[in-house]
Amino acid sequence: MACWAAARRQGESQRTALAVGTLMNARGLMELIVVNIGLQHGIIRPGLFSVLVLMAVVTTLMASPIFAWVYGRRAAEVPAAAARV
Repeated sequence: MACWAAARRQGESQRTALAVGTLMNARGLMELIVVNIGLQHGIIRPGLFSVLVLMAVVTTLMASPIFAWVYGRRAAEVPAAAARV
């Protein structure tokens, strides 16, 4: 939500802002590092660790299909269009 709002504030279209928000949701590796540190230091319990790992995996896996749904084929066409200019 924050990345979408920042993109909208900078003047990006709704579609581009949603794409930015979707791609920023694919941060699973960083989340896994943080929850591992939390588990090692006893800040979080194993049950919460399992939920957070599952959330990181699911949100990372769903980022690509949601991006394709939001941004469509336009993302794949941009490099080809830029090469023609």
